[in-house]
Amino acid sequence: MDALTALSLAGTIVQFVDFGRKILGDYQHFYDSASGALPVNEELELITRELFDVVIKLGRPLHHGNVAPSSEQLAEYQALQKLCASCREVADELLAVLNGIKVKGRRQAWNSFREAIKAAWTRKEVQALSGRLDAFWKAIETHIMLGLRTSTHLIAIQQSERFDDLDNQTRNILIALLDGKDVYAQNLRDQTMAVAQMLNRTEAVLQDQHDKTRALIVDAMNVSDVLAKATGEYDISTERKKAILLQKKDEDIKVIVGDRILERLWFQSMRSRQGEVVEAHRQTFAWLFRSGLQRPTEPGGSGFVHWLESGSGIYWINGKAGSGKSTLMRYICESEETRKRLLTWAGMTPLTMGIFFFWNSGTIEQRSQIGLLRSLLHDVLSRHTELIPIVMPSVWARTYSHEIRPSSYDTPEVLTMELLTKAFKALVKQDLVPMKLCLFIDGLDEYEGDPADLADLFIDLGTSDRVKACLSSRPMVAYEYAFKTSSIIRLQNLTFEDIRLYVDDKLHANRRYQQLALQESEEAPALVEEIVTKADGVFLWVKLVVKSILIGLGNRDEIVDLQRRLRELPSDLEALFRNMLIDRIDAFYQTKASMVFQMVRASRECNDVLERFGEMPVPLTLFALSLADDNDPHLAMTSPIRPFTELEVSIRSNTMEDKLKSRCAGLLEVQGTSGEIPNASRLDIAKAGGKLQYLHRTVKDYLEQPSVWSTITIKTESLAFDPNISLLKSCLLQMKAAHLQGKKIIPESIWRCVSLGLEYSRQVELSHNPAYVPLLEQLDLVMTYLLEQTGHTYTGHWSRHYHPFETRPFEWYDTTKAVAVEYGLCAYLEHCLSQSSNNACEKKGRPLLDYAVSQNRKQRYPISPEVISVLLRHRADPNLRWGILEKSTPWENALMYAYSVQYKLEVTNLGTQEFVKRKPRQSVVYDLLRILVAFIQHGADVNASFKITIGRDALNERRPVLFVVNEVFARWYPEESAEIQHLLRRKGASEEIVSDFRFYGLFAWNTVKSRIW
Repeated sequence: MDALTALSLAGTIVQFVDFGRKILGDYQHFYDSASGALPVNEELELITRELFDVVIKLGRPLHHGNVAPSSEQLAEYQALQKLCASCREVADELLAVLNGIKVKGRRQAWNSFREAIKAAWTRKEVQALSGRLDAFWKAIETHIMLGLRTSTHLIAIQQSERFDDLDNQTRNILIALLDGKDVYAQNLRDQTMAVAQMLNRTEAVLQDQHDKTRALIVDAMNVSDVLAKATGEYDISTERKKAILLQKKDEDIKVIVGDRILERLWFQSMRSRQGEVVEAHRQTFAWLFRSGLQRPTEPGGSGFVHWLESGSGIYWINGKAGSGKSTLMRYICESEETRKRLLTWAGMTPLTMGIFFFWNSGTIEQRSQIGLLRSLLHDVLSRHTELIPIVMPSVWARTYSHEIRPSSYDTPEVLTMELLTKAFKALVKQDLVPMKLCLFIDGLDEYEGDPADLADLFIDLGTSDRVKACLSSRPMVAYEYAFKTSSIIRLQNLTFEDIRLYVDDKLHANRRYQQLALQESEEAPALVEEIVTKADGVFLWVKLVVKSILIGLGNRDEIVDLQRRLRELPSDLEALFRNMLIDRIDAFYQTKASMVFQMVRASRECNDVLERFGEMPVPLTLFALSLADDNDPHLAMTSPIRPFTELEVSIRSNTMEDKLKSRCAGLLEVQGTSGEIPNASRLDIAKAGGKLQYLHRTVKDYLEQPSVWSTITIKTESLAFDPNISLLKSCLLQMKAAHLQGKKIIPESIWRCVSLGLEYSRQVELSHNPAYVPLLEQLDLVMTYLLEQTGHTYTGHWSRHYHPFETRPFEWYDTTKAVAVEYGLCAYLEHCLSQSSNNACEKKGRPLLDYAVSQNRKQRYPISPEVISVLLRHRADPNLRWGILEKSTPWENALMYAYSVQYKLEVTNLGTQEFVKRKPRQSVVYDLLRILVAFIQHGADVNASFKITIGRDALNERRPVLFVVNEVFARWYPEESAEIQHLLRRKGASEEIVSDFRFYGLFAWNTVKSRIW
């Protein structure tokens, strides 16, 4: 059999199994017309035709291609042939029944396709057919597909009769998916499955009008050619339309698959850093593109223009901190001159540019290698979508299969570092799609990881004539070593004239300086020269010094005063920051300055937590800071729920901006816009939504040094100040200001405030400060009120909906106390439970104790012994069964969780994932021992049992409490587990293993008896 025909046959089996399951499933309708569901008879006709085409494909004759198959291939082809024959038997049965339904339907009108099916088959017959379909699926997935893949070589594919009939894009996809380079069996199976389905979907079945048993199976692209040569009688117009429709459907699916993958590569902050970098001052860096005026580079290097037009490998721009590297990189990336010069290098080959700016103070993606790779791959693949299956074959295959089989249970492949690195290297090395690629990566020194990792990623570019990269960073050892043979410029050595131009322009724009320049014709230029010389190429230092000089000019300083001001300023950046922090901030404002710096840092750290859990970061805005900085400590509690007016937003924003100037000495700045400010003008939104960030990465590095940070926080030590409390108040006030008039949904910005508020509450809880409790109570009241204003959009408590990726089951009956359990908020729980009745822990639906211990509880934080202690102390029932089936108790779930901690999910040599037993961490075991002892002391049934559902030990048996203690604790930590073993035996714990069937039989009977009597 021809190799591609074999794969296509496998795809036909997949199609048939899906089709059969749909016929036997719960679908009311198969097809819809433009106006809704089709009439039943029309639907039956379409189903029958489609199934008949499948039968034709399954029965195609098996013949060898141009190359005789090996014994291994022959065995796989024979297995495939047997499976096809079995599928055809079932397909013929289905066809016979469907034709019978059609005949009967002429005399009896069916209300729906489902009604017709139920009339044709008994439940037992449906179950039997479904079982056979499941067997076919298991065979094709676990044996045939992988067997075909391992026995079929790429050469055989390319020599296949059908390969030449395929379009160029499909050929490239086949080569990429079947090249055999992936070592993981799961990926091989996914990729082969996608190929099989793709080949099957693009085959057209041409039926002879007079002899229905005669049919041709051809690639949809070649229908016209085949029909021109065919000897039978075919409806040429109809068959051509079918072929065009097949092609169009497959093209549309491929576009959708590409879009899905690009969506997964994209992230919100991908472009933000480049836009936030200061633009180059006029005429600065213009020397970079002047042919013949190239600034000197390192020995052996080349000028930048020469590198753009004909160079290769790495061009490394290095420089001191604050020398203007990021500004230069933005200038390069946005200059038309760059593209013009690169087009000379590309010639007739399409040119693509990939850009990424690292930012140490930004989101996790902005400072990680995963963010770099996602951004670069998105840049390139969005312009060359035909490359997606070539560089990301396993991701493309799984996404393709899911799009054509939405009912499949395949989860999207996680975009791991390994996968993304492999994709990037494949992109660099690929030669199937002609392309010249130039990368521009700024701030390698701002990467939050080992610099050697980035160096290794780019070092291989020196051997490629299709890909090169311009990189910028500080002169770190790893990069010095890796790029020592590359073209290099040291920026601080080349910007003397640029700095002179900047200083001249800034000072001459000031009227007072213009007057001094006329009066002091020699001293004024000398001041400029002294600034430029003292700068030593550090643009950031110049910017700060010029700002100080301009302040002096505003104070009517004379030239001699300006000279003294300049000479008193340190020439080293860190020393300058120290000067700004200690001397430039008035002593009166230093406490307030300390509060602002602490809030900025706390906000960033909280956002890091949100990002780690897959949520969108919420940068601290000028408006949010103004609310956190409010002098009224009770405002968040007493303020009514109402939108802010434009005037209020404007006053708050302008006032906060002025405060930052006086309190933070320019070390913090407001940049960009983000978020929604209700009822504000465009100008106010731009200002109020501006993000708070450090002036420069070097400022963050300096301030967050432990010795420096302690001098900042000491200013508030005598006060009851917690930055997380202030930020929680800000979140609460933003929620109260929500503008919901006429809206049926809560704005996303409000849900983000909820997530932030809960995280801030947790941080306060970790410092053992109960001050957040009344604020969290207020948050609950506000969200309850806001949900009421939306009508019936939201069902249940607001806590069902605040998770960005899920809505919690209604039968859980979530409450704020349940959220507090999830976040480990002991002080809040203690407060609420102490004010309740004797049954404080009782709630409808899921018990609070179950949230705290269940293995599948979907909580972001580890099980908390402190939370469990609070709940048990307030009489939470460890033996309470809940839910419709009442399958388990919190105590049994705790036992299952304790058993599972010794398992770790690892990738095997075949690429599959498997749970493997590993010694758990000592701290985890200690916490679990505390938890289990607390359960036992509060009445947990020591003779309870649980079902193992993890690893190879998953059995239809229930294990007792002592089994967990011996298997997990005594096995790994025998001394530490002696106390709980003694406690269990003293309370009469049994070691009997209970069969799962017996347990549920007894439980069900006892449940029935209780309901009867």
